[in-house]
Amino acid sequence: MSKVADINKEYFGEDKKKTYIKDDFTNVLHSAIQREVFLNILNEVSKAQHTEEEHENGSVSFGYFDPDNAGLLISIFETYEKGFMLDVRQLLTPKETGAGGKFIKDIQALKVEDFIDFYKNSKPDSIRIPPILLDDRINTRAKNKSIKDVDFIDNNPIKIERAVNYLVEKARTFQSEGYYNKIVDEYQALEFHKDRQPEKYDVYEESLDLPYAIIKKTTRNRKSKVETSIISDCLNEFAEIVIAYRNLITNNTSFLSPNWPLDVYIERTFALFYKEIPNDVKKKVVQDIAKYLQVSIEIVGWNYKND
Repeated sequence: MSKVADINKEYFGEDKKKTYIKDDFTNVLHSAIQREVFLNILNEVSKAQHTEEEHENGSVSFGYFDPDNAGLLISIFETYEKGFMLDVRQLLTPKETGAGGKFIKDIQALKVEDFIDFYKNSKPDSIRIPPILLDDRINTRAKNKSIKDVDFIDNNPIKIERAVNYLVEKARTFQSEGYYNKIVDEYQALEFHKDRQPEKYDVYEESLDLPYAIIKKTTRNRKSKVETSIISDCLNEFAEIVIAYRNLITNNTSFLSPNWPLDVYIERTFALFYKEIPNDVKKKVVQDIAKYLQVSIEIVGWNYKND
């Protein structure tokens, strides 16, 4: 089996007992959108936190008041984020069979000859015409029906070479960005193991002096953050590599999946929480996601509005 055929089988296969990079990518995309909704909800519910309450009789109560349960929601979010990071890890890991990170490594090893061999020899008694040459093949056939597919492939190496070089360079650039290290590596070192790097946390101690008591609160936060912009860049660049590969392959490399329209998906995610979120906040989330995850959304065929 050719190198390209091996890649198709490992990453774009049809064995229903397995998951492929389409499944992993879609999971991360969904989770990234849910995470953005979650962060906006956290921002809204945190606004109601306060330390004093004045009553109708003029008396004042002191303490930590959290009417919208922001503290509980933050705890739930941290648990959710661990699951999200496992999805990201499963997509980006370079060591596991069928994972996106290994796909990126395997792509970099491909040469023009590997694709030409795939076009000529992967299908008995038939030649595969890559998508980037379909229009040229139709035009050539209209002018000269006697030209065989195998000769057409041999006569058009330049377009194939350009497309392969573009694909390999995109994969190398993605690899050099070190997305696995930026997004996953430090997070799992800190969150999936027990207190091995205490120096990478900030600890805040607050003291609230009340008339009848002193309340002390300690907060422990990671110094490193999981940045939304890095996740968006990672997904979009990965999607661009899949598109570049798809332009060279006639096999089933589609990432299309059934989805609600983006704005409906986001609205229903917001609706899971009882807190009423202002419509302008919801609209901005839809617009931001459609803008910053555009390539990723388009590759899965997601209907979205960006007005």
